[in-house]
Amino acid sequence: MKTLKKFKLIGLSLLMSLLLPSYGFSQENKTPSLTKTFVMDQPGTLNASSSGGGVVVESHNQKNVVVQAFVRKNGRILSPSDPSLKEVLEDFEVAIEKSGSVVTANVKRKGNFNIWNNVGISLTILVPWEMSCNVSSSGGGVRISGVSGTHSFSSSGGGVHLENVSGTTKAKSSGGPVKAVNQNGDVQLSSSGGGVSVEGAHGNVVAHSSGGGVHLTDIQGDVDAGSSGGGVSVSGESASVKATSSGGSVKVNIGKLSRELYLQSSGGGIEAVIQNGNKLGLDLDLRADRVNIDLHDFSGTSEKNRVNGTMNGGGIRAYMHASGGSVNVRWE
Repeated sequence: MKTLKKFKLIGLSLLMSLLLPSYGFSQENKTPSLTKTFVMDQPGTLNASSSGGGVVVESHNQKNVVVQAFVRKNGRILSPSDPSLKEVLEDFEVAIEKSGSVVTANVKRKGNFNIWNNVGISLTILVPWEMSCNVSSSGGGVRISGVSGTHSFSSSGGGVHLENVSGTTKAKSSGGPVKAVNQNGDVQLSSSGGGVSVEGAHGNVVAHSSGGGVHLTDIQGDVDAGSSGGGVSVSGESASVKATSSGGSVKVNIGKLSRELYLQSSGGGIEAVIQNGNKLGLDLDLRADRVNIDLHDFSGTSEKNRVNGTMNGGGIRAYMHASGGSVNVRWE
């Protein structure tokens, strides 16, 4: 009986590994199964999608787009001369083409795909720096680096990782975390499969997660951040910051505040460090189990759990409400 149960568990594990989306596989130093190259004489647009694996887009210093398809079978990348390559490709619809300045690279599993065939196709695409990118994957993660333009990225099979991306950017994931490093331009990030993080951004940031925390560091722009799956933290220089959490605490450390600070938490306390805040004109609305703040030139009501009034004549709205802890405000 124990042997039978063990066999069933092994069979179930194997089945789940085949049914669950692949998070991609290493392609470094591997020969692509298929390669197509398109010459670009002007900034263009890339439309790429895959339901068979992850998608990687990287910039290079060439005026062309190189699409590399890595076909996997049983954990092995097939070479262009592999006799089983044609058989695997019959399970997919592969369209790699160029029309004007638009390059399309789409990989889609066919409707009659056999789940028992351990196969997949991942894409690595090399593009000029000036390339607007629309990239999606339902079979793995999405990784983008070094592109400039107007972008849209999504994944339901893994996370989304952006690095050195310039321009207006939208990215979302229901299969993992979303992370942006050294973002230049306005960005909107969301995830229901993990947290959201930004490390360095010059532009306005909108970041929301229902699958984890939201952590934004070194932000040079306005912020709208929220999480129902964890805490929220923001640091940088922002004229306006909105940060809310129902899954944890809210922590901010900001300079150059000039319009609004809106902080709310129902899952923890609020910690706010405001650079030169004691010299700012603030309209204070603070509520929590306990409010801790060093008031200067204050007019209004100050109680243990509530502060309402103006500091230095008022002007900038400072709203901080916590129903799960204290509100602590410090000036630096």
